[in-house]
Amino acid sequence: MTETKPPAKDRPRPWEPGFFAALRSGLSVAAAARLTGIHPTTVYSRASTNPAFLQRYQDTRTATGRVVRRRRGARTVATEWPDRFLEALAETSNVTAAAWRARVVPGKAYALRREDPGFAARWLAALTEGYQHLEMEVLGYLRDPEPKHKMDVASALRLLAAHRETVARERAFREEEEDEQAVFDRIDTFIDDMRNRRAANALILAHDGAPEIGAESTPEPVLESRDHDPV
Repeated sequence: MTETKPPAKDRPRPWEPGFFAALRSGLSVAAAARLTGIHPTTVYSRASTNPAFLQRYQDTRTATGRVVRRRRGARTVATEWPDRFLEALAETSNVTAAAWRARVVPGKAYALRREDPGFAARWLAALTEGYQHLEMEVLGYLRDPEPKHKMDVASALRLLAAHRETVARERAFREEEEDEQAVFDRIDTFIDDMRNRRAANALILAHDGAPEIGAESTPEPVLESRDHDPV
């Protein structure tokens, strides 16, 4: 009898064993993803389309104590979801992914931000941290002659540009010696430099007859602007 193979979408990905091993060791999703050469949003995309992966992910998080629960009558309610949400927001800059990690709907997070100034301030700080992470990821990717994963650099630069005003205000507030315009200028210089690096890489690869690194053929999941709107 011929063995029936599962559909390609249901087969384990090569990175999954290493990712779950890293997750079991206590690393965060972002750290485990980086260790196995993938982007954190790849994990969330996989979990949203593969129930078996989602179940394994939840079991692993529970086993390592990353999900804390308490009893409220006959219902089991996850505690401290705002902390998990903000941790994921800093890692991914993606409200939908952060809400999924915290096991709440995005609307609940937005509602708390409107009602709680402290949470709103932490939200802004998390977005700023995520922006800094993305800056470093793009810079590291463009400087790496043989990157271990693909990145949609054009989309990453668009995301950086889209959030420059929010991040500039937050950085100017934190760094009292700099005014807002100075931070704007510094961010713009960084983005322009990254675009120039990308263009230079494309010219070199075109001259060599090789496909551009990070081309659109197999990009990482792109973070949509509506999921990042800090307003």
